[in-house]
Amino acid sequence: MRTALPPEIQPAHASTFRALRHRNFRLWFFGQLTSLVGTWMQTIAQNWLVYQLTGSAWDLGVVNFVGAIPLVPLTLHAGAIADRFSKRRIIFLAQASMMTLAFVLAILCWMGVVRLWHVIGLAFLLGAVQAIDTPARQAFVIELVGREDLANAIALNSGTFHGARVVGPALAGILVASLGVSGAFFLNGVSFLAVLGALFLMDAALIHRAQPDRKSGNDLWGGVRYIAGNRAPRGIVLLISLSALLAMPYYVLVPIYAKEVLGGGAGVYGGLMSAAGVGAVLGSLYAATGGAVRRKGAVLTAGSLSFPLLLIAFSFSRSYPLSLFFIAAIGFAFVIQNAPANSLLQSLVPDHLRGRVMAIYVSLFLGLMRLGSLLVGLLASATSATTALAITAAGSLAACLLVIGKFPELRRME
Repeated sequence: MRTALPPEIQPAHASTFRALRHRNFRLWFFGQLTSLVGTWMQTIAQNWLVYQLTGSAWDLGVVNFVGAIPLVPLTLHAGAIADRFSKRRIIFLAQASMMTLAFVLAILCWMGVVRLWHVIGLAFLLGAVQAIDTPARQAFVIELVGREDLANAIALNSGTFHGARVVGPALAGILVASLGVSGAFFLNGVSFLAVLGALFLMDAALIHRAQPDRKSGNDLWGGVRYIAGNRAPRGIVLLISLSALLAMPYYVLVPIYAKEVLGGGAGVYGGLMSAAGVGAVLGSLYAATGGAVRRKGAVLTAGSLSFPLLLIAFSFSRSYPLSLFFIAAIGFAFVIQNAPANSLLQSLVPDHLRGRVMAIYVSLFLGLMRLGSLLVGLLASATSATTALAITAAGSLAACLLVIGKFPELRRME
């Protein structure tokens, strides 16, 4: 009879992919991967569509910002809903709604009647659905794998998101060049069937659902009080929020950078985003290894400082091959900042508050990133894309240094 090795002495590949031993997580992993390829195709095609319609960095920022508007009124309710009801059912309904919105945009483009206000309106509706969907998805992972494999599952989950960045932008570039943006939007709608099918096929008996606390589930402010009253969670949320505001909106400027700095088109834009995806996949695999899982605080600190430093270096590049290298490194740093932050926060929070705490975390992450996209678009319109990127990245570096100095315990967390 063979005896299972403890995680710390398992082969590297076994440790890296250990969460995939759970059947429900395997279904989720591959369903998400397929769906997210379509989502990245839509992201690239939508940014390109807006830039074609208006040629304005400001409008790119506006479209990305409006999706954050529903986050404010819906976030607290979304967290309470995730803590009280079946996360699997919430996610299924939200994903079906997002599929419908993708088909609507595809039809508008195919008919040749799409206007900027259509894109803005659909972005607003998508943001509203995501406000309900994302806290449930974040809190759902522990129900698929349990607490023991949570850190590994979060890193692999991040890998699906960023792995899709490798394929999605490249496919979007090909589709936009050959079939137009409507093809990318249509295939995104079809791709949602993969995650819907995965949710349908899951074995409900294997879901580690925490017993819902219906009384505390009515307390919309429970997550806010928990974060405010605990130093480590407060430091994690503050660190990621500042990075989301100042560093993460860099992607808004990439289509402008591809065209105006590198002199390329949709293919160059897709290449840059795919390179960022390659780096992010490598970062996800590193974050899933046993060594990184056991040193989450140190990895989080390294990612938080290297991410803005690499963005500053990218802003000065005028060579396509060098830009590909820098943006791949940026993708790696982004993941080793965010995967351990997510894992640390989820491991600290009590089960009955996880939905509400993750709702606050996600709303700040997405909301400030959308606000940052608006600000960086405005700054780029007033100066240039490269200047705006350098200024915001330098601000992010300074902010991260301040937070890490104020919360030194983050560096030592495991």
